[in-house]
Amino acid sequence: MNNNLWVWGYVLDKVPGPMMFVDHETHCSLETGAAYLGADNVVFMDSTTNLANLNDDLFQYVSGCKQVVCGLEHGRYAESAAAVSEFSLTHPNVLGAIVDDFRCIGGPSDDMQPSELREVYQALKSKNPALQLYLVRYSHQDQRELVPFLDYFDVINYWVWASSDHYWRSQYQEDVRYLRKLYGKPLLQGVFMHNYGEHTDAPIPMDMLELQVEKIAEQLLLQRLSGWVILQNGWFCHRSHRPQMQWLKAYLD
Repeated sequence: MNNNLWVWGYVLDKVPGPMMFVDHETHCSLETGAAYLGADNVVFMDSTTNLANLNDDLFQYVSGCKQVVCGLEHGRYAESAAAVSEFSLTHPNVLGAIVDDFRCIGGPSDDMQPSELREVYQALKSKNPALQLYLVRYSHQDQRELVPFLDYFDVINYWVWASSDHYWRSQYQEDVRYLRKLYGKPLLQGVFMHNYGEHTDAPIPMDMLELQVEKIAEQLLLQRLSGWVILQNGWFCHRSHRPQMQWLKAYLD
């Protein structure tokens, strides 16, 4: 069995240490965060920072996870995908790879064309055809733009960058239905523990976390989602985020 819960983040090469997209040093490495929440699976983003991080020195810490999706380095997507394919032959818990922020305006893949994603897709499956390609998408993006790409990815990891009460109560359920119909692909729902969307140095407000987790759980029970992803472990040990983390752990338990 697999509980279909994922933690997104980074393995620390030393504890405590700095981490991408976290303002202060953290004591919580990726494997520690996954163990705390009881997540069977992780999104290993160290390889997004630098493909050279796809190595046994770092990966050994997530070798006990049931499934691992590896981030593809921006600007080197096809090369990274080929490396993940090769790596998976000796690391059987590698499920696939993910392109973060796919076609976000101003981002590294903002103008990627279907032929380019096809190259990434083929590179990922070159040594291991069972691997899956994941794309990160946000609720504010035009989801129809992915129709020409449908043959070249396997899973969508869906995120709401700036949450609102109205969205989660009135729009979220319809968006999940729409995405399932439009893509015909599995959906993983993302949950931010840090309030990146409002550019604050604070966690997601407790009432907003409770609301979205309840709505996501409803969709999981209806089998409209294939899992959810908690981002990211670097914040798990911060005092400012502890009430949210403790509430989430109790809910998951």
